[in-house]
Amino acid sequence: MLVLPFKVVRHLLGEHRSPRATGPDTSPVPLLLRGKDLDRARKIGWTVQTAARRTPWRSECFPQALTARLLLRAARVPHVVTFGLRRDDAGTLKAHVWVAADQVAVTGGSGSTWTGVGSFAWAPRSR
Repeated sequence: MLVLPFKVVRHLLGEHRSPRATGPDTSPVPLLLRGKDLDRARKIGWTVQTAARRTPWRSECFPQALTARLLLRAARVPHVVTFGLRRDDAGTLKAHVWVAADQVAVTGGSGSTWTGVGSFAWAPRSR
């Protein structure tokens, strides 16, 4: 993350989607996932979160989201990476990123308390 410009990271994230198309109850990925893909998404989420707890550095939402995105793409599971903002009680602007595959919150939770400002979707071309 430190050596790649955001333009490269953006390309790795997938197709840009409107943040209005995302939220806790909707997904901009037009495909409903089958049982096998849902299981893969859950396992990838567990793997990323478990690894993040064991790293000697801080693995917060952004590196977790990038890792989950790469693993989901390798497993050919459709997913959405969403960037969001909100203000905390002191009025400070906070940022967060989460990954969802259909209704599975892969990393970062559901994002229901955040306002989506940008989303990137990926789905395999041949389904």
